Amino acid sequence: MELLKVITVDEMKKIIKDTFVNLKLEKEKISINEGLGRVLEEDIISTMNVPHFNRSVVDGYAVKLTDIQGVSTAIPGFLRLAGEVLMGKETHLVLNQGETIYVPTGGMVPVGTEAMVMIEYCEKLGDKDLAIYRNAGANENMMFIGDDIKIGENVFKKGHLLRPQDVGVLSALGYLEVDVFKLPRVTIVSTGDEIIRPGEVPKPGEVIDINTPALGAETQRLGAKVVSMGYAIDDCDIIQQAVKDGLKNSDMVVLSGGSSMGEKDYTVKVIDNLGKVLFHGLAIKPGKPTILGIVDGKPVVGLPGQPASAIMVYMIILREFMTIFYGQDQFKYQTIQGKLMENIHAAPGRRTLQTIAINEVNGLIEVRPTYGKSGMITLLSYSDGYIEMTENEEGKNAGDLVQVTLF
Repeated sequence: MELLKVITVDEMKKIIKDTFVNLKLEKEKISINEGLGRVLEEDIISTMNVPHFNRSVVDGYAVKLTDIQGVSTAIPGFLRLAGEVLMGKETHLVLNQGETIYVPTGGMVPVGTEAMVMIEYCEKLGDKDLAIYRNAGANENMMFIGDDIKIGENVFKKGHLLRPQDVGVLSALGYLEVDVFKLPRVTIVSTGDEIIRPGEVPKPGEVIDINTPALGAETQRLGAKVVSMGYAIDDCDIIQQAVKDGLKNSDMVVLSGGSSMGEKDYTVKVIDNLGKVLFHGLAIKPGKPTILGIVDGKPVVGLPGQPASAIMVYMIILREFMTIFYGQDQFKYQTIQGKLMENIHAAPGRRTLQTIAINEVNGLIEVRPTYGKSGMITLLSYSDGYIEMTENEEGKNAGDLVQVTLF
């Protein structure tokens, strides 16, 4: 019996980096309203100061420091009301000694203002006088021109992943559109005579497709775009044509199923016919029968048909390619540290990804392994993430602090 010639996960990553170093994405211009999760193709250099006028960050009164020195609830200071600033309007008021001027939150502070005192610490005495019950430091509760962003400042560098707060910054700088990298395009093809479409009623021996929609969702989660999801029966010519069609409009083709060494496992043969197989077999559990090839300069990935295996190994592979596409690791997984509550054994000589469930008890994160066969999609659904054990580890012990990668 011929065995898979497996390579390590680290060897796989090196192959990807060495082989696909020239993979590049084109750019496109989009509205900032569509910017969430996109990666900037340009540096963002500010053409304005933010704020562009001196403003108050509280609702309160403009003061001179010497006028409120030593004031308290027992010994208030008394100032003459000299006017108020209207929200959204420029003010030409000037603050003089012994006076105070009302300024709303975000309002322009008058010339001569040395601090702002919150309205909660003030009391109006009629229409003309104000009692102040709290001292203030120099420039307290004030923001000055350019305090946030200065003209000429490099606000975001090329390659920055846009978050909601970043979109807000772009808006503050007056941007309506930005140049971003186009999303990497992925075609996903599920293979197998037994596979039927979601929504169809399975007959004995038939299996409703799980992998295509699940892999598609993972593709989107990591910032790529699914351009096509299709099916192919176990026929070498049909699968080969599906790969050729997928490569026309995609940056990557992913085949689910047919990656082992059975009579109808055609993925290796298809890749070999069209291009070159880079490796067949990965020292990882789950996901050993994984394939990577190159066709027309683009990656073709062959994943195991078992859902849990396919999804977990795909997370690792796609993340590596996203790093290649963008030049850096943009889509970092969230991690959390917790205490392992049970012993876990690793597969000898293989990188082991053990699914786990987490539970918070009295502020402590408890980590417990979840078990099930690789064909069970619920194994992942009922899990919160996984812990990774290297090829040289025998396992983890109860009581160990472990790093959990969250799904």
